[in-house]
Amino acid sequence: MKADYINYAIENYILKISGVFNYNKSFKATAIQNNYEELKFSESNVNFCKDFFYPNLRKEFFSNHEDRHPILIRKGAENAPVNLFQYVFNSKTDKAKSININIIESRLDLFDNGFGLFTLSLRLDKDCVDLARFSDAAFLARNFDTLIEFGPYSKWYEYIEQEVLLGLSTRGNTIKVDEYSGSKYKLYMILDVPQLADKDQIKALLLDIGTLARLGSAVGNAFDGMDDNYIKKLIKNNSIAVFNNWQGLALLDTYTVVGKSILNTDWQKVTYNSIYYGIYCYSLFLKYSLFKFNFEIADLDEDRREDFQDFLARYYFNYVSYNFLPTEIYNKIRVALDIEKELDLLNEKISAVGQRIQEDQQDRTNKILGIVTVLSSVSSAQPVFDYLVIGQQWLGWNVALYWTIAITLTLVVVTGIGFYIFGKTIIKWFKNRK
Repeated sequence: MKADYINYAIENYILKISGVFNYNKSFKATAIQNNYEELKFSESNVNFCKDFFYPNLRKEFFSNHEDRHPILIRKGAENAPVNLFQYVFNSKTDKAKSININIIESRLDLFDNGFGLFTLSLRLDKDCVDLARFSDAAFLARNFDTLIEFGPYSKWYEYIEQEVLLGLSTRGNTIKVDEYSGSKYKLYMILDVPQLADKDQIKALLLDIGTLARLGSAVGNAFDGMDDNYIKKLIKNNSIAVFNNWQGLALLDTYTVVGKSILNTDWQKVTYNSIYYGIYCYSLFLKYSLFKFNFEIADLDEDRREDFQDFLARYYFNYVSYNFLPTEIYNKIRVALDIEKELDLLNEKISAVGQRIQEDQQDRTNKILGIVTVLSSVSSAQPVFDYLVIGQQWLGWNVALYWTIAITLTLVVVTGIGFYIFGKTIIKWFKNRK
């Protein structure tokens, strides 16, 4: 099959990027002052989701429940279009790959402990978008360090930090979230291409777009094309093929659907923009949260382990929907994001930390028993006091000076013994307070 689809135009599309950030207690109020509004689902949407999703997931992501985590929305383009570009070097010419995009909606999911997930819905500057232009836009929009032409910012992440996150930093040695956010934003892409002829073209284009490879890489025998074994692996493990007019592909950094007549109506757009994206958003939250716990594993004391158990009880669900298609989508995304592997690894680490804590507790117990044994060998405190009085008389010191020094030394010894037994716990408590 030839890559005849390379020059096809896209009828409708959805292009979103997602990333993580940390926020403080005052951030929500600041966001409200900067034209963000709390997301309120319509009554019809709430009723639909009631019959679609299991209660726990629905409460957090698809309802107006008062205990739901805050979801803030800001619609409309952020200032002027942003010009993203990247220099392309080859043997003949040096040129820049350049795309103008608008942020038509910003979404901020504010979870517990200052952990946030942002989503930007993007539109290209032209009404008619060909596949090559869309692919370039997705490639540039997913990279933190993509350059920006004109304006006060030089890089894409700087623009997002200032204009979307209102001054919060996501990059840098002192930024905790930068330790587990990677170097790319996650991509959510839905393409409606009316010129696609059959399932083979849908599959080939899906692989090109989903992997952000050169258009046509999935077909033919070009030297820089995709390996047949890799294609078979993706189709087997990561593809979602239910109906003839579309196919999906779930990967670590992208979720992509390519089809024909899949975004023609308002209800189809709502389904992909809200329902299926909600599943993807929830899955990203799980992935990033497990990243976060794994990064903090060294500090997983008893309190942190309880935090992790509370997190699993509140947010981790094996099943999300009563319907087969959302369940199929969720299962594929969960596999692509390695959520189960991440969870298994974290449980192993927590078991190891638990074993270490148990050993430390046993060590402290042994030390305490040793001290009790020594103290119990002293029949009473009276002989000790008598020896101290004899010591004062023998030294001939002033009574007040002698007893001040004796009591001070006693307190120092007791403090030293206490710190020797409970020092690690005390240090960890102060670190957590800090």
